Amino acid sequence: MHQAGVKKQFLSMNDIETARICYCEKGVKVAGQPSLIFIHGFASSKRTWLSVIKHIPHTYHCIAIDLPGHGESIGFNEEYYIGANVIDLLKQFFDKLHFIEPICLIGESMGGSIVAMFATKYPFDVGIICLLSPPPGEEYETDLLQQLRSGTYHSILPETLKQYHAAVKSLSEKKIRLTRLLTKKYFKTHLHTVNQYQRILQIAFEHDYPNLGETYKQLKYHTCPAFIIWGREDKLCHPAGAQYLAKLLSKSELIIFDDCGHLITVDKPEETADAIINFLERNPYYESRL
Repeated sequence: MHQAGVKKQFLSMNDIETARICYCEKGVKVAGQPSLIFIHGFASSKRTWLSVIKHIPHTYHCIAIDLPGHGESIGFNEEYYIGANVIDLLKQFFDKLHFIEPICLIGESMGGSIVAMFATKYPFDVGIICLLSPPPGEEYETDLLQQLRSGTYHSILPETLKQYHAAVKSLSEKKIRLTRLLTKKYFKTHLHTVNQYQRILQIAFEHDYPNLGETYKQLKYHTCPAFIIWGREDKLCHPAGAQYLAKLLSKSELIIFDDCGHLITVDKPEETADAIINFLERNPYYESRL
């Protein structure tokens, strides 16, 4: 975390301090400039964003959060795996940190869906949104997403070495050398959480996924700028979803990275940081509230 220039912190979300959100922070809040809030995807954590945040200038305030059931956030039961409760928890989190200025909310994959849901319910808390390959809904479903919806999870939750190699190959275009140490680290940290992640996924498909299309349609009434980023070789969330969202959101820009799969933060971290900062500079804070 030191390489990215961030500091890890915890914030209690109840009076007896049993429920805590873990997050990492870089920089300080600046008047007239939105803080950048990073929301990770399914079966991931705040660490996903470190490769991006290290390329964000120190003049920007950055926070990456561990969602309930992920990373080092603790004390949350299954009701907080439902998107509607997650966004209410995020609202509480932002209020506790005294965010007065509207924020720039950035989400990858499932995190992008959370961003969309938050922006539709709390539009005045959000100045800018960035959506990195969120699931675009059933109309643009890939074979991989259909497998997940049917209850076959090994494509993103591998339990064997063979499944692990296949998952890495299908989610990323980066030539990752899967050393014995890297593989051992994955199985040590993830295998004991597989059942929990499967439950989170089941709840997401039951409660949130069927309503995603309607959530995105509500976003077209949101006047804040929206930045859509996708990987051309994304095998989980079809790139056609990028065009769909770009047409739907009136104040949107779209960039599609070549040689990039679903895990944009893995395949194109520096390019992602540069693209976000350039988008922010083209959409000054004061204009985003008009």
